[in-house]
Amino acid sequence: MADRSTAVKIAALLASAVFSVAVLAHPGSTPEVNASRVPVAALNEIEKTTNDRFTSDPWDSLGDTRGSYLPGYGAIFTFEMSLVRVTPISPFHLTTSPEEIKSVHDRKVKQLAVLKDAMRDMLVKAAATLTTLPPSEQICFEAYFFSQSFEDHRGLPQRLSMTANRQKLMDAVARHAKPAEISALVEEREE
Repeated sequence: MADRSTAVKIAALLASAVFSVAVLAHPGSTPEVNASRVPVAALNEIEKTTNDRFTSDPWDSLGDTRGSYLPGYGAIFTFEMSLVRVTPISPFHLTTSPEEIKSVHDRKVKQLAVLKDAMRDMLVKAAATLTTLPPSEQICFEAYFFSQSFEDHRGLPQRLSMTANRQKLMDAVARHAKPAEISALVEEREE
């Protein structure tokens, strides 16, 4: 996935999440996985709205999104990522300078804010897309961050989760709430 645009990665992440909920919300049914089940319109919309955010300093998704449906609670989607691409220590890159370490840290701090905006957008899109999820239940996206041992971790979480009630998100969208109002509906947690 390293050669694909980050916007496409985000679109694939949400499509994977949507498909996971569709499978998990219908116990006993295991639909065959094929490309026609991915909601192309949703992918196009997400790509269109996120493409400009990630072109200057893309991040790396480390594997596929995993989703679970917990009856009575809601849908939880987890993914692992590196906030920026980092050159690891290798025979071709034996040491990391203090300048490189500072640059990586500064870039990660900046990308964390971008990711938070993208995750809030994903929550809103998931609330509209996950029609099999009862409105009273929650939607949660949780990112686990990978980093190299030489990195400066100060001020950066190892994990970020965002949770919101599906009905409250749908109501906010229906009344054309401003981003600040939608953000107030999202419980954000860093560890």
